[in-house]
Amino acid sequence: MANTDWSDESLIAGIQSGGPAREDALKRLYQTPGLREAVIRYVLDNGGDRQDAQDIFQEALVLFDRNIREGRFEGKSALRTYFVAIAKWRWVTVRRQQGRYAELSPAHYDGEVDSPEAETIRSEYRELFQEALGQIGDRCRELLRLYQLDYSMEEIARTMQYGSADVAKKEAYRCRMRFRELLENHPEYAALLQRF
Repeated sequence: MANTDWSDESLIAGIQSGGPAREDALKRLYQTPGLREAVIRYVLDNGGDRQDAQDIFQEALVLFDRNIREGRFEGKSALRTYFVAIAKWRWVTVRRQQGRYAELSPAHYDGEVDSPEAETIRSEYRELFQEALGQIGDRCRELLRLYQLDYSMEEIARTMQYGSADVAKKEAYRCRMRFRELLENHPEYAALLQRF
């Protein structure tokens, strides 16, 4: 019997279940009012034709299905938003491969064209980074945060109540070295070293 209550959670559960439940969920997604139109409108507005739009919709459906089955969807947006983001990312990729990428202006991206995979990786890096920062002490963490925000050494000295900008500079160096040492000595943080 077909599911008539298609919440995001039930669609995800259906796709992950496989078999007839997956087919029903994908069919429901395929028939979601306005979803295909949103993808078609985006492709048409960004240099594509109707055939391109249909192709992108189909490719997005395949990518969406794979991402859900592999557990890549983190639930930070509605499934509809996630699906449209996949389609936009796919269209930009196609345009780039066709050598027509330059025709798209950044305003067309709506900040949603990063691949869901890239966003997942970035999110994992952020979490790992915050976890590592949590191990160097509150004062060092705060100092590095101010340093990262481009505060001057004078401003850091005032905020952190150091005697002078020189003291702040020495503390910043000490904290950076402590953080780097932490990253070097823990294999789980090794990937962060290239970014620090």
